[in-house]
Amino acid sequence: MAEVLHRLLLDGRDTFVIQETAEALLGRWDVLGLRMVLAALASADDDTGDHLDAANLNVCGQSEKAGERLAALCSVLTSDADTAVREEARRILEPLS
Repeated sequence: MAEVLHRLLLDGRDTFVIQETAEALLGRWDVLGLRMVLAALASADDDTGDHLDAANLNVCGQSEKAGERLAALCSVLTSDADTAVREEARRILEPLS
């Protein structure tokens, strides 16, 4: 399942699929969903990355409370075993701090 979601998050032929998949994962408000989006973001090309960032903004950037929730999840992921996920979590945390 994770492999399929990863492919959907990086589907360069259909940006709607990218954004909808990312928003669904982020809307779970859990570490696993955010981790999958951050892992995809780390390997995405610029266009795909823009859509993943837009999904993040749509779900997590709508209120101060959402920003706090995102910061809490990213804080957990700054210790992730995957270097790329750790770096993406830190990148998101920078403006929130």
